[in-house]
Amino acid sequence: MIFGISGSSGSGKSFVVKYLAENLPKDLVSLVYQDNYYKKRDDQEKDTNGKYNFDLPTSFINEDLIADIKALRKGISISRDEYNFNNPNIIPKKIEVHPKPIIILEGLFLFNLPILTKILDRKIFIHCETDLMIERRIKRDITIRGYDKSDVLYKYENHVMPAYNKYILPYKNDVDLVIDNNKNDLSGAIYALNYIKKEYGKKNNK
Repeated sequence: MIFGISGSSGSGKSFVVKYLAENLPKDLVSLVYQDNYYKKRDDQEKDTNGKYNFDLPTSFINEDLIADIKALRKGISISRDEYNFNNPNIIPKKIEVHPKPIIILEGLFLFNLPILTKILDRKIFIHCETDLMIERRIKRDITIRGYDKSDVLYKYENHVMPAYNKYILPYKNDVDLVIDNNKNDLSGAIYALNYIKKEYGKKNNK
């Protein structure tokens, strides 16, 4: 089964997927991240102020992502360079993903791609209030990635939220499960884990 997990930047997608990876048997689950299909910086669109916008569906090489998910569905392993945040000082690692009974695909813009949504067995939307998403994004980008705070706020206001409202939020009502991830605890991740176990179990017992 292929589970797609999406939601805005800062909603907690990565946190939930990390929890799933740690709590599902290793021989049962493989992970695919849309981030690893980002186009190079020079191929990204710029906004009216000349700043690169990485928060658009067109920021990704979606045809490669779709081809790889189809390959996994057919039982074929895939290989991809890990996204290095366009940092030339980081040599990307080669990521190999092998077909397993459960494939979890995580990314910002999964549900607005009709070809991709037809491949997904279940769609999970991670919901989070805007203020908390901004707080999480700032903490991540400044503390972990070392970005300038003013640049983080600019991108959130001019790129992240417009993209969320146009390309992500409209598909919230079309998914199989919405998870409330407003608490800074494991409740949302545990809910996702139980749902995946239940859905996989139902299909596996048919």
